[in-house]
Amino acid sequence: MRIEGVQVLEAKLLDKVRLAVGRTELRFEPERSEVQWPLSPHEHFGDALGRSLVMRRLFALLERAAPTDSPVIIEGDAGAGKEVLARSLHMRSPRAEGPFVVVELGASSEPLMESDLFGHDVSSTRPVARPGAFEEASGGTLYLDEVSELSNPLQARLLRALETGEIKRPGVGGTARIDVRVVASTQRDLEAEVKAGRFREDLYFKLSVFRVRVPPLRERPEDVPLLVRTFEARSPGAQRLSDQTVEMLSRHDWPGNVRELRYVLERLATFPDLGASTVSRALGKNLDASGDESSGARLRAEVTSQLLALPYHEAKERVLESFEKTYLLEHLKAAGGVVTRAAQRAGLPRQSVHRMLRRLGVQAGDEG
Repeated sequence: MRIEGVQVLEAKLLDKVRLAVGRTELRFEPERSEVQWPLSPHEHFGDALGRSLVMRRLFALLERAAPTDSPVIIEGDAGAGKEVLARSLHMRSPRAEGPFVVVELGASSEPLMESDLFGHDVSSTRPVARPGAFEEASGGTLYLDEVSELSNPLQARLLRALETGEIKRPGVGGTARIDVRVVASTQRDLEAEVKAGRFREDLYFKLSVFRVRVPPLRERPEDVPLLVRTFEARSPGAQRLSDQTVEMLSRHDWPGNVRELRYVLERLATFPDLGASTVSRALGKNLDASGDESSGARLRAEVTSQLLALPYHEAKERVLESFEKTYLLEHLKAAGGVVTRAAQRAGLPRQSVHRMLRRLGVQAGDEG
């Protein structure tokens, strides 16, 4: 290769030069303009929190998307806060006064997905007709959770609904005009799903006018203290964790992301005596083991003293309440946040679990 007529084996190109490769001449010119990544000045977007650069960049993109009617795809791991961001998008949009309707596609069969989206007519198994989510969300936002789970026929129907602005009602119901903004989420890389032939390319292009990725909590440990202190502020009467405990929480990978952190904090707030073991499990180590003995002892003394300071009956009530809450939260976590599945795991009626969760102040729903 020759650069400016001089034969070279290796060179660092700093300015405009001509490169001769055989009989071909290339001209190299470095790009002078700098790409500026937008950053939001805020540490929140609705109820979503983050002071890290990756989250403020995400917030900046969503701030641009919010006032539009364009579809949005939100990619990210389970528990990363995709639905929180979708709700925040809705509340920041001109459709905020309209409904926000969630359709959980990840745990549904194809007939149930079709019924949830487009409604169903009266039949032997369904004595009452009901409209689908497209009609229920009229004037508002339709959130499709785990959109990558749609079958190919339903992908085609979704694409047609988005392109024509109308859906075919089930049975002899005819067609209905729809007025919704669609926000979709998935744990998968939809672009890779398209290349693998599992997701329609035309539907992907239709949905991905705005495409964002929610980074997992392990990629933004600097957000953990903000999340901890905010969750504490939202829980009246909760004991404030020491800075040492918060720092320990910041070192964990949090495979369950923000959802896992929230569950751990709820257990710490409800049953302080379990604090040491809860943090220990979160960090994947035994706090009483060699090398961590002093921190484990300090943490155990801190949380135990809170329980011992209570009268016997109040302490006993806290213990029983904590067992109930910890038990239900563990089943809810294992069920991906879906109350119906958590109730099945616990061997309890779904309505009973809903009542228990409301009494315990736990926000949950069958949408996951």
